[in-house]
Amino acid sequence: MAATYLFQGLVLGFAAGISPGPMLGLVIGQTLRRGRRAGNLVALAPLFSDLPIILLVVIILGHLPPTALHALSLIGGAFAMYLGIETLRSLRGEIAVTEKAREGRVLLPAVMANFLNPHPYLFWATIGGALLARTFAEGGALLSAAFLICFYALLVGAKLAIALLVNRGRDWLHGRTYQALLGGSGVLLLVIGATLIANGIV
Repeated sequence: MAATYLFQGLVLGFAAGISPGPMLGLVIGQTLRRGRRAGNLVALAPLFSDLPIILLVVIILGHLPPTALHALSLIGGAFAMYLGIETLRSLRGEIAVTEKAREGRVLLPAVMANFLNPHPYLFWATIGGALLARTFAEGGALLSAAFLICFYALLVGAKLAIALLVNRGRDWLHGRTYQALLGGSGVLLLVIGATLIANGIV
């Protein structure tokens, strides 16, 4: 069972890392404007901005009854399936590579942009919170920490890889490889969503 949670952490992190959104736009914009190092700094932003969000979720979840956790699993599953559908729909559109980069220091604006982005709050209040609660219930703090490490390793790693590829040539973003990875992550999000809903019903 522990391996299942770790795999889900890897899948969710990878999907979050490559899916179109504000942070991907910043990674691409800063890489095109300032080079790979700037894109790398933006990719690291979630490591600094997500901790307060996760702590808030953990504190709240610690005071919820078991029935509420089942409801959270249902909500998280529905949200994961929504993200999966949106990811698959994004295959029809164009990836924005000209998003205006912020002036001044790179990391701090990126951290603030991610902290003010509603997506991390929605994720950790639903999908992430439900899985974090289950990992803690079944494997304690060690399994929860392993889940988080897997999630952020792929989230940050995927964005670092995108910064590298964009630095070498933006055409990769419109190639078949990226489209296939995006489509695969969308399907996996649907599977994880269905699994969370099933866990919430049981």
